[in-house]
Amino acid sequence: MPRPACKSLDKLGFNLVGFGCTTCIGNSGPLAPEISKTINDNGIIAAAVLSGNRNFEGRVAPMFSQLSRSPPLVVAHALAGTVAIDLTSEPLGHDKKAIRCF
Repeated sequence: MPRPACKSLDKLGFNLVGFGCTTCIGNSGPLAPEISKTINDNGIIAAAVLSGNRNFEGRVAPMFSQLSRSPPLVVAHALAGTVAIDLTSEPLGHDKKAIRCF
């Protein structure tokens, strides 16, 4: 990815952690115990949005449903903070002037 794009994404918290099969082979590590506990204790249906060719249930964590998307859509869902959004008609958020951002 070109550096200017990385810098913009870094400011939003999207840091490049690796190339290739970081998640596939478990190098992304487990969820923090308090997150797993909260999901399990509250019956939360958690979702992970992935970009890759190895999309199967439990790949990220056993309690997650996985959705396979293109890299830009992975970022869009992260910015929206939900997978329960129609990205074709709903904004990802609002700017400082409350203008809808798509």
